[in-house]
Amino acid sequence: MSLKKLYAPMRIVSFVVLGLMLLAVLYAFTMAILHWTGIAV
Repeated sequence: MSLKKLYAPMRIVSFVVLGLMLLAVLYAFTMAILHWTGIAV
């Protein structure tokens, strides 16, 4: 299997992973803002 055949699927997977990471950061940020009083910082 050549590297060129692996390049396109790996690129798609990397974009999916990056997207999921961004979603997780946004989710954590909104949860932190919504429950700020319960965190007791």
